[in-house]
Amino acid sequence: MIQHIDVHAVLRRSVSGSYTDLVTRPTGRAVREGIEQAIVAEASIARIDFTGVGCIDYSCADEIVAKLLRERLRVLLLSGLTDGHREAIEPVLAGHGLAVLLERPDGTLEPLGPRESADALLEDMIARRLATRTPGGDLHLTAV
Repeated sequence: MIQHIDVHAVLRRSVSGSYTDLVTRPTGRAVREGIEQAIVAEASIARIDFTGVGCIDYSCADEIVAKLLRERLRVLLLSGLTDGHREAIEPVLAGHGLAVLLERPDGTLEPLGPRESADALLEDMIARRLATRTPGGDLHLTAV
């Protein structure tokens, strides 16, 4: 089972006002805690949708993405990412040796993170039959 989490909605519930940016570690902690409360106990995979989030800084990326991977989830699918989101998230992944999958609008998956971690994640997804390669070599989810 892949659980879908709308980060913008969690941000609105977690932080007062109509805030759309993920900046400061306390904001990141509040959003991560909101995401953790929304994730069902047996979930090991979550799709975290950043649509509607203005920007994310390094400390929030660390607080949300890295901590969810280290402490809660086995696989994290990220969707709705902008180039600015990636600029904050990729160094966090590299610094912790973690990998995630970016889900593009066409459904293809792109690994983000250090090559060794990303390759291991892709192989795990294929071995667990959660993803498959197309004849063209693209990776797609088999479970939605």
